Amino acid sequence: MDIENAQYDTSFAAEIEGTAGLFRGERTYCRLGQSVVVGRSRACDLSVARSDACLQLGREALDQHPSYRKISRRHIRITLLDADHLEVEDLSTNGTAVDGYRVDKRVLSDFRSRREGLRIEFGEGEILIVKPARGVPGPADELAANASGSHAGGLLD
Repeated sequence: MDIENAQYDTSFAAEIEGTAGLFRGERTYCRLGQSVVVGRSRACDLSVARSDACLQLGREALDQHPSYRKISRRHIRITLLDADHLEVEDLSTNGTAVDGYRVDKRVLSDFRSRREGLRIEFGEGEILIVKPARGVPGPADELAANASGSHAGGLLD
């Protein structure tokens, strides 16, 4: 097998969508066997520094924003182990809650059956909803779409 040309299985994924805070309206996918890191650093897969809200605020206002200051550079790692098992790991010092409970690391064994998804809270009012998704675009397609949109450049690291 040629590992460099291998592809992620895109038949099933976890859709990660920001529904409140600086991540509101941001969306990405975590495919089978993949991890997505969420945080303040532009190097994160889902980066608040590249979000529409942060790009509109500007650097000075962002540095004073209460939620931005509580988001770690690498805050959360979400891993889709298989269609039923999703792992959420807190990488921060400020904490993360999953469905209302603070976690260090949590593996959900019923992810595929959770139609409503799970709720991840962090920072000051940041909310991500993670739910099952089918037939998602491949990572290369998603990168191309983001590069042509408003997320091509980021303000901060």
